[in-house]
Amino acid sequence: MPTQQETFQNSVAQVLEAVMFENWLRFYFITEKTEAAPAGNDPPPLFIAIPDKGMERIREDYAHLLPMAEALNGQEAGFEASRRAVCAFVLEHLDGKAIPKDTAGIVLESATFQTQLQLFNLWVQSHEAQLDENFLGFSAWRSLFAKWQQNTEVHSLAEKLLLSGGSPKETDKSLQ
Repeated sequence: MPTQQETFQNSVAQVLEAVMFENWLRFYFITEKTEAAPAGNDPPPLFIAIPDKGMERIREDYAHLLPMAEALNGQEAGFEASRRAVCAFVLEHLDGKAIPKDTAGIVLESATFQTQLQLFNLWVQSHEAQLDENFLGFSAWRSLFAKWQQNTEVHSLAEKLLLSGGSPKETDKSLQ
């Protein structure tokens, strides 16, 4: 693989890891704050609450991702908060450091990244029950996702997504 292509693929992997980590945090460390419950029948807001032991483990095992965990810990969970946390992490901790300077936007908008993102979201949705059975470390998530991607049907879907620019046109139920 040419160096430029290898660099780009590595950049996609770095940014995808940030997205996966944020998703993992939200999946396992989300909690309701009943004392912050709004009046009426609205459910209490959801927050990311990483216990001290969890933060220690992240510091030891995923130090490069610790700034995201610190930024999200104690924050209300939601799509906008998640998006902001990932984008801020990518711009502050990856762009110009782990990936070439000023390439974050190119990576985020690329069909390659969008395809990987769609595959990851499909994987989480189709494996939610399995992921929910027991707490799995982030390395287990990465490993399970990588193994799932080796499936022939997943390769076929990835090719279709790449050809469509990374946007799914229909859900492939056979992958669930």
